[in-house]
Amino acid sequence: MIKAWRWSKSLWETTTNGGAIWRLRDGCGRERATIWQNSEDRYTWHTWDDNGTGGENAEAASLDDAMRHCVAAIVCQGWAPGGWRVHC
Repeated sequence: MIKAWRWSKSLWETTTNGGAIWRLRDGCGRERATIWQNSEDRYTWHTWDDNGTGGENAEAASLDDAMRHCVAAIVCQGWAPGGWRVHC
């Protein structure tokens, strides 16, 4: 059984400009992606492998887009559980 991956908004951490931070954790509790809000319409995202080593990163214009880009990057990098597919 594959445990669910989850996005969670940090309740105690913010960026230096007060923007929110979101983390994607896998079923084992490892952080697999981070999104932080740089401004009202700018979100930076970064993916992490099983060992916490950084992978792909970029910016998006919305939180939803940043989340979609993170998941697509994780799948393309081969870090997602079996059965996840996107067109890379």
